Amino acid sequence: MQVEIVEKLPSSDEYNQLRAAVGWGVYEPTVIEKALPRSLYCVCAYDHAVIVGMARIIGDGGLVYYVQDVIVKPEYQGLGIGTALMDRVMAYIRTHASHNSIIGLMSARGKERFYERYGFVARDRGLGSGMTMFWKTDQQTESVSGR
Repeated sequence: MQVEIVEKLPSSDEYNQLRAAVGWGVYEPTVIEKALPRSLYCVCAYDHAVIVGMARIIGDGGLVYYVQDVIVKPEYQGLGIGTALMDRVMAYIRTHASHNSIIGLMSARGKERFYERYGFVARDRGLGSGMTMFWKTDQQTESVSGR
């Protein structure tokens, strides 16, 4: 196996292939094609031109950096690919982040120890809970009073 790490965005098909491989939801190609180019940084792992992993950084490029979509296809996990991707992500952060920039991520359940070796800590250490909302197109914004 010859895995190559490349600084580039995946295609919408590649992105959905990776997400589906790890059991995450897929997106409409038009949504992906609009969103991914807004990433600050992205790396992909390829085995003979077939995508097997990726990681990217989103954020404002100064105050906040957010590690997103660290994905390795299950049959390639445990081979150091995730580490190679995160090493590249952290090199980008070391080069671009400022003193006290916030670097965040949401770990998949059971993967927290992987990120701890890069200096990430669980938010339950006095920082409050990490929270998520998956927006549904039929949701409507409610006023503060709930009316």
